[in-house]
Amino acid sequence: MIVVFVLVGATLAVALYRTGVTYASSLPAAVQKRAGASPAPTEIEIRDDAGRNVTVRLPVKRVVTLAPSNTEIVEALGLTSTIVGVNSSDNNPLPAAVKRIGFINPSLEDIVAVSPDLVLGIYGQNTVCNRLGRFGIPCVILSPGNLDGVMHDIKLVAGLLSADSAAAAIVDGMKHTIKKVSARLADCTTAPRVYFEIDGSDPSRPFSVGRGSFIDSLITMSHAVNIAHTVNTLWPQLSAEYIIAQNPDVIIMSHYVRRARLQQRPGWSGIKALREGRVYTIDTNLISRPDPEIVRAFVQIAQDIHPGLCQAKPQLQNKKFGHKQGARDLKR
Repeated sequence: MIVVFVLVGATLAVALYRTGVTYASSLPAAVQKRAGASPAPTEIEIRDDAGRNVTVRLPVKRVVTLAPSNTEIVEALGLTSTIVGVNSSDNNPLPAAVKRIGFINPSLEDIVAVSPDLVLGIYGQNTVCNRLGRFGIPCVILSPGNLDGVMHDIKLVAGLLSADSAAAAIVDGMKHTIKKVSARLADCTTAPRVYFEIDGSDPSRPFSVGRGSFIDSLITMSHAVNIAHTVNTLWPQLSAEYIIAQNPDVIIMSHYVRRARLQQRPGWSGIKALREGRVYTIDTNLISRPDPEIVRAFVQIAQDIHPGLCQAKPQLQNKKFGHKQGARDLKR
């Protein structure tokens, strides 16, 4: 389980790789220049989340996405028809004609065979992306480290696919939701201590989320303290003794474990979160995919940590939104 989560969740780790990204006023933030003076440029040179300069020829009509999160960005923009290949682990509903291309090591031959105009990769796929460049196939790595990074990458992809207006609507809805939730959290007087578990296959040393990880940033945004924030590793294994000593107020898990099973772990029955029934589960796909729906993960984490969101107002409805659902934000 941890292999799958780390591969998908690795897209969350750009904080260690993002270097020198500049922000333009029209196309996405990472657009550096356009070739020629024509109103309809034939090329765009961008800097991706791994700090790589990539030249993309326009128009882009055929796209390969090497992670489910990248697929969902293209779908949210209303451009599913451009997708000709996806990672074999991708569980998004797609036409049967879409090529399934590897998992941990995407097949270079399979990618070249579908003649893409653009490949969207993730953190950890630098090698295959660089090799594709030798075939004249541009590969852009998307690895946002926080919600701002997700919105940046949505606009980046939209700029390459001529879908700026769709991206603007999506990002506007995301910002609206973030602002609404953040306003509710502003009156919170406590910052609960949170333990987030991504894999407990070894209960004596479960995997958590450390400083620089995407999930750590969501916990911080939720007016809370990640007990592993001081660990300078994205996906650290914490000792059971450390977790018990930290005595978290809230436990959130991206895999399902019955509370009774947690209480059976040696020493865990005295942890405050277990004593008070503050144990929650969040869907792995929702929390690990940096796409427009990641705002729903933020809302769920914030509500789990602060059930009343610290104000006597109606509960937020955590509805899906984006191009496919058509809803603008999470309404009160």
